[in-house]
Amino acid sequence: MIRNNTVRHSAIGLFFCWGVKFALAEGNTIDDCRQSGISIGHRDTDNVVRKNTIRRSGQVGVLFRPERGKNFAPHRNRLEANRIENSGPENGVGIDVQGCTEGVALVQNEIVETRGPAQRTGIRIAPDTRDLRLDDNRIQGVAVPIADLRKA
Repeated sequence: MIRNNTVRHSAIGLFFCWGVKFALAEGNTIDDCRQSGISIGHRDTDNVVRKNTIRRSGQVGVLFRPERGKNFAPHRNRLEANRIENSGPENGVGIDVQGCTEGVALVQNEIVETRGPAQRTGIRIAPDTRDLRLDDNRIQGVAVPIADLRKA
C-alpha cells in the first residue's frame, strides 16, 4: 500500500515496475514531476490507483508503459477517482494507455487543463490496447478529450 504521501519534483512520482501486483496507491499528492506522475508497466497487474491528485507532470499524468509486448504489459489495473491537472507541455496527455495493455478500467477520473487546450489530450488509447473500460470520467479544457487509436 502506498497511502497519503506527497511526492514533489522527481522524475516520476510513483513508478510501478517488475511485477507489482495487487497494490493500492491511494490518497497521494504528486506534484511537478519531470516525466509522469504515475507510471505503470513491466508485468504490473491487478493494481488499484485511486483518489490521488497529480498536478503539473512534465509529460503525462498517468502512463501505462508499452513494455516488450503483451506478456509484459500492465494488465487489469484500475484507475479510479483521481484528479489529474495540467499534464505535460502543449501536446501533453492526462492518461496515456500505451502498448498491448488489456483489461484496464478508467473510472470517475477528473482530467483538468487550465492553461488552455493547445494540442493536449485527456485520454490517449494505443492501437493495440484491448478491453479498456471508460466509465464516468470528466475531462475539461483539452483539445481532444479521448484519442482512441485502436483499430476498428
